[in-house]
Amino acid sequence: MAPSRHRTRTPETPTNEQLAQNLQHLTQTMQTLSEALLHNNNPAPPPPPAGNGDVRCLVSGHRPPIFAGEEDPVLLEEWIRSLDKFFAVVGCPEDRRVELASFYYRHEADLWWVHVGLACQEEPGFDWSALKDKMRERFYPSHVRATMYEEFLHLQQGSSSVVEYHKRFLELGRFARMLVPTELAKVEKFVAGLNYEARKALTVSKLRTLNEAYLSAADLYRVQQLERGSFEFAKKRNEGSGSHSFKKPR
Repeated sequence: MAPSRHRTRTPETPTNEQLAQNLQHLTQTMQTLSEALLHNNNPAPPPPPAGNGDVRCLVSGHRPPIFAGEEDPVLLEEWIRSLDKFFAVVGCPEDRRVELASFYYRHEADLWWVHVGLACQEEPGFDWSALKDKMRERFYPSHVRATMYEEFLHLQQGSSSVVEYHKRFLELGRFARMLVPTELAKVEKFVAGLNYEARKALTVSKLRTLNEAYLSAADLYRVQQLERGSFEFAKKRNEGSGSHSFKKPR
């Protein structure tokens, strides 16, 4: 029996149909590359403003703060003010604001919304403004309101700097607007709470706005601190020179 011979396989010669397909594929590849280069040289115009469906993405892109339901009116008002800014920036429609605001509730605030949210949204005309009122009613209870009112009523600068006193004045003033209904009333209340030297210096000044009173008091406080620092430095220097000049008798 004759031994079997191993045949060496040679690549098959492509047919005309295969050559045509390869040429078509190459043509399409070159066309795609040309379009890509043209697109890079002439970028597409920016997309149109987002519709209502994209508002949540726009708001979340600004990373709004979370409200956890603390009974602290300062935190509550800061959260509300932040959401107001975000809604204005992205152009959030009024009918989406309640939904988006509740998305940033956590802990006590989220539990509260689980219990009252459905009933609130069934009320006629319930909107973002109504939600803010509901939140103030729940997380700014009467005993906290009374505490903030009393603190503002008796607020004094004391050992605080003018900057710290002014900051606290603004925080508490939002919760006792009936005490300072006008700009002049704010000026008088602010000056009355300053320390004696600043109060004496600013009482004779004709200050028209709270910001003017604050800037004047801050400048005066800075001068007082510089004078106090110079006095302390001179005192220490005199004490040091006096100790060196003292000689122990033999």
